[in-house]
Amino acid sequence: MINKPPGLPFLIVFSAATTFLLIWASYPSWYGFETFKFGIPIGFVLFIYWTIRITWADHKAKAPAGSLNSALMPWYIAIAVGLALITNAPFWIRYTISEPSLRAYATAVDENPGRKEPCQWVGLYYVCDGRRYDDLLTGEEIPGSARLVVRDLFQQDDKGFVWLTSGEPNENADGGDRYTHLEGYWYSYLYDSSW
Repeated sequence: MINKPPGLPFLIVFSAATTFLLIWASYPSWYGFETFKFGIPIGFVLFIYWTIRITWADHKAKAPAGSLNSALMPWYIAIAVGLALITNAPFWIRYTISEPSLRAYATAVDENPGRKEPCQWVGLYYVCDGRRYDDLLTGEEIPGSARLVVRDLFQQDDKGFVWLTSGEPNENADGGDRYTHLEGYWYSYLYDSSW
């Protein structure tokens, strides 16, 4: 497949696009709609390129000999990536691997609320500004809690995790964090100014 159509350039661009999509989808509260807005145009361009290359190779009798599966491999990968995005598998895999480290970090933040935690890798997430969770109604820090800000590929820090051993996070209807319960004491959040 590398030296036959659609060729190495296609394989590189296709692999880079799918890798980017899977990494993007592995962040807490990822932008599902925005990810598909990126993926669909890129996928359409790659589909057109693939169609032209395969058609031209068939016309010139240079199509992958004897193996339809080699020519259809990008389709298999695209279907697998689509299923992974629909089921949110990239996030759950990355979160499950990182959860013990996130829990240890959250415990350290809760035990030392006055200590400023530096930006660091916690599991597979780059976490900054670890601090106790502030109750939106009272403005007070809640003991047994931690708010972990996660930086993404573009160094944006509008998402992360909240660890609450009691209660639930408060959402502000005038814009603010949207929370999703993950499991146990864990919530993911995404800041949305229009929410």
